[in-house]
Amino acid sequence: MGRYLLAGHLTRDLVPGEGFRFGGAVLYAGLTVRRLSWETHVITACAERPVELERLFGELFFHLETSAETTIFVNEEGPQGRRQRVLARARPLTFKVLPKQPWVTEVLHLAPVLDEIPPQAGSLLKKLRFRHLVAHPQGWFREVDQEGWVHPRVPDLSGAPHFEALVVSEEDLAADLQGLLAELRRRADLLVLTRGAEGASLFEGGKERFFPACKVPEVDPTGAGDVLAGAFFGLLLQGKRPEEALEKAMQFAAIAVTRPGLSGVPTFREISSLLFKNALY
Repeated sequence: MGRYLLAGHLTRDLVPGEGFRFGGAVLYAGLTVRRLSWETHVITACAERPVELERLFGELFFHLETSAETTIFVNEEGPQGRRQRVLARARPLTFKVLPKQPWVTEVLHLAPVLDEIPPQAGSLLKKLRFRHLVAHPQGWFREVDQEGWVHPRVPDLSGAPHFEALVVSEEDLAADLQGLLAELRRRADLLVLTRGAEGASLFEGGKERFFPACKVPEVDPTGAGDVLAGAFFGLLLQGKRPEEALEKAMQFAAIAVTRPGLSGVPTFREISSLLFKNALY
C-alpha cells in the first residue's frame, strides 16, 4: 500500500480525575489508516520527545516540528453537548521538517485541530507532491477566546484548495451550517457530513444520501469522527465505492465510541473481521 501523510497537531486531552491522554485527529485517523495497511506518516508540532512518541505509537512515522508546547484540550460532555477549552497551543505547521522537498506521498490528509494549517495553505502544499488531497478540517471552524473556550466560527475559505474528499461534522459547521456546507460542497468531489449519533450524509455532485448510525453503548465519543474520516479516506483510496467506504467507516466509528480514548481505534483484527465479513456478501 502507498504512503499516506497526515498533517495536524497531536494533542494531550485532559480527562478530569484521570490526567492526560494523547489525542488529535492525526493519531485517531492515523492509527486507523495504518491498520488499513497504508504506510502512515504524521507531521505535527509538539513538545513531546520523538523517542516517546515512537515508543507509544510505533505503527506511525513521525516528522516533528519543535514547539515549546503541545496543544492541550479539556473536553467536557454535558446535556448541551461537548464544550472544549484550550490550555496550551503548539506552533503552526511549516512542513520544513520533511527530509526532502517536494516530499512525495500518495495521499495528503489535512487534519488541523486549531487552524495550524490554514485554509489558504497553497504555499505549504507546494512543498509536497501527492496524488490525492483529502481533509477533516475541524480546526478551520474553531476560534478560541481569551479564557481558552472554543467557539464555532465562519472561516475565510476563498483560498482553500479543491479536495477529492472532505469529512466535517454538524458541530464543526455550527456557526453557519447551510452556508458552510454549500461552500464546502463546491470545494470537494465528495463530502461526508457526520450528524452525531444519528448517522452521516454523503454528498456527491447534486445528490445527498443519508446513512443511519450503528447503535452501540457509548463510552467515549472523542475521536470517533477522526476514526470515521481516516477509514473513509483510506478505504475510498483503496478503491471502495463511496457508499461502501462510508458504511464501513461508520462501523469503525461505532467501535471507537465503545472504548475510551485511543483504545477505541479499531484493531487490525477488528478491521480485518469487518472487511472480510463484507467480502462474503
